[in-house]
Amino acid sequence: MNYAQLLMRMPRELKSQLEAETIYAPWLGQGASLCQIWTDPVVMETVCNRLSRSERTVLEAVVRRISSEPFDDAELERAAVGPLSGAEVKMGLAGLLRKGIVFSFLKTWGEPLYLMPEDGFACWQSVLFPEMSSGLGESPGSAGLSPAPALPAEPNLARDLFYTMVLAAEQGLKLTKNGTLHKKQLQKLSERVRLREEALEPLSLKYAYADTYSPKIALVLDMLLRLQLVVSEDEELKLGVEAVDAFLDKPLAAQMRRLYSLWKTLALPAAAWQQHAVCLLERVTDGTWITAEQLLERLETFGLLPGTLECGERAERTRYLLRLWLEPLAALGFLEQGSDPIGGPVTYRWTFPLGLRDELAGEDEAEDGGLMVQPDFELLVPPDVAGKVRWELCCLADLVARDQVSVYKLSKESVKRALENGRTAAEICDFLERHALYGVPDHVRLSIGQWAKPYGKTVFTQALLLRCADDETARTVAKLPAASPYVKEMLNGRDFLIAAADAKPLAVALEKAGFMPGLPAFPAAQTETDGEMRASRFPKLSAEQTVSVKKLHTVEPLDKGLIYSRNSVGFLRLQTRLPETSDVYPSLQDIPPTWLRDYRNYHVSTRKEIVEKAIEMRSVLQIRKNGADFRIVPRKVQETRGTWCMTGLGLSGGAQDETSEVRWLAEEWQEMRLILPGINDKY
Repeated sequence: MNYAQLLMRMPRELKSQLEAETIYAPWLGQGASLCQIWTDPVVMETVCNRLSRSERTVLEAVVRRISSEPFDDAELERAAVGPLSGAEVKMGLAGLLRKGIVFSFLKTWGEPLYLMPEDGFACWQSVLFPEMSSGLGESPGSAGLSPAPALPAEPNLARDLFYTMVLAAEQGLKLTKNGTLHKKQLQKLSERVRLREEALEPLSLKYAYADTYSPKIALVLDMLLRLQLVVSEDEELKLGVEAVDAFLDKPLAAQMRRLYSLWKTLALPAAAWQQHAVCLLERVTDGTWITAEQLLERLETFGLLPGTLECGERAERTRYLLRLWLEPLAALGFLEQGSDPIGGPVTYRWTFPLGLRDELAGEDEAEDGGLMVQPDFELLVPPDVAGKVRWELCCLADLVARDQVSVYKLSKESVKRALENGRTAAEICDFLERHALYGVPDHVRLSIGQWAKPYGKTVFTQALLLRCADDETARTVAKLPAASPYVKEMLNGRDFLIAAADAKPLAVALEKAGFMPGLPAFPAAQTETDGEMRASRFPKLSAEQTVSVKKLHTVEPLDKGLIYSRNSVGFLRLQTRLPETSDVYPSLQDIPPTWLRDYRNYHVSTRKEIVEKAIEMRSVLQIRKNGADFRIVPRKVQETRGTWCMTGLGLSGGAQDETSEVRWLAEEWQEMRLILPGINDKY
């Protein structure tokens, strides 16, 4: 789940509380949105410098060891290893919740579950580890080597979605009563989707209708549904024309960025080190080639891998990263895959500028290439031809070859299809003339006109016959005022020809006049078969970018696709109340103020009360022993030889990075006070 999806479902009350956070005031005052603030590394670096010690420590624990996976209080305490008390962890988490860095959800029985959004995690990785991507990809001994591409940029996921939409426009995507595509259509769809099935198998995606759909079909349909490029309606997957128009307005690189963002929400690996590898890869977007081994080495350098990597474990993690992330990305067209000429490891680089945050990146990626109209009626279409031009080509010509340069073929049948879908011969010729690099041959233009000339001189229409028992009944019906709008043509003395759509209103009018017309089921008038004419399905898209750009940026709903979410947090109730200090210290009013304020020598019995209170509140003690200050997280009080001792985790004031177990008798220290993080911890 990302920030945009959270903001879409966020109550106004919670959003107002987050906007009231004083730390964000400078940027909000300049017109920035919360989403922009939370995902801007420059802003978040400033915010990071203003965090309290406990907030910073908890933040680093979440980023290092949990990533963007949901977690509960117990998991957070395990991740925040070190001399942090439970109260410090709670106060740190509360501070992150109040700043919108982490969000809280409520499970069925009210237990909290926390989450750092995916784009927030990526942002914080760059803030906390800014040098991690520096020099990445520059492997020793490979200077001057340029890996040869092994996989072409076409086909890719965006093109698979495009040709699936074309299939929906050409033939429709009818659903069975079970909600799945018919077998014949499923076979045709499988032929159009070029994605290599074996690249998805290691992911073990969980999705609806798994007994009918293969992983690649499920993925394509899932993304079409989430982007609302198709919608399920009347037992059919119909094109969402406005969404299609907006999507194809964007160049291929922008489409791929959108699809990558969606893919990431579906297939992001769960382990923290794997998510770090994913985000690190996203930071290398300048055309640099990179290997899985280099990603792992960099994570190991910055301490983001659990444990140390032995030879066998390193190889296993490399294979895991390849099979579950890099190879699927290459198969989907997000990464270009290359091989080192001297037999080194497989390398990868992005096939498009990632620029997930830069909405203006598309200005430099505009697809304004032209096509070539050949004398033999073939149309050669280079990769830089815009999506809307390709869409119109699929309406008026047949696809012959799909590759970097695709080939379409004009024919009498393809022109007829275009005419049936609302185009005219003049529009077809004008379209080809506008987009042809070297013009349209005269005989091609002439042939289109000749093919189209007979169209419309004879037309099939759906109609019904109203048959009267005798001539007298027919004359009575013809004179009825309520029936006159529908009864327009008499075939003989007692039969009328009426439009299929007028049957029901005419039946109502006849009943009011005292007749009892039988209204039979007429499926032929309502359904379509392969041999019958049907209404136009291949919509015309706007020639200019007239569709609202906002439509393209609509946040995808979580429940519209076929693939199940990686976790259920997106369907839990968002906690709207931000935590206060009283939530962390519910018994604060019972503590004597002097315990918090005064650094003094207490009686042994009072010392014990303070230690027990610190254990109860999972807090911290500040203790002076033999002239040195110590910060102690007490764990246990034990009676021993007529006195008692305190066991806990200690950190000396002069060595803030060194911790040790302490076991002190009650008389071993002098002065002390109780520290409640967030209240009196600035010492």
